[in-house]
Amino acid sequence: MPYSVELNDIMLFTGHGLTGEDFYRTVVDQFDQFYKDADHSGRVMALCLHPFGVNQPSRHKYLEKALEYITAHEGVWLTTSDDIAEHYSASRKSA
Repeated sequence: MPYSVELNDIMLFTGHGLTGEDFYRTVVDQFDQFYKDADHSGRVMALCLHPFGVNQPSRHKYLEKALEYITAHEGVWLTTSDDIAEHYSASRKSA
């Protein structure tokens, strides 16, 4: 499974000092590019989150806002790494 350093809440908040609004903008910008690229191929946008990172009261609303933006787009599969692995395994068996 992809594990993104680019969209890792710990790296963004502590490593780069981003604000909640910066986090939102970064996630949305990444999503917009991946969504555009999905016209030609499937993409996985790994959003690596930690309870002690993005789940702080001053940050959590920006995650909610980003997820609302992402899920408002048609064809988005909001899922977990386990679900992706299961889907991949099932599709390999049927091929």
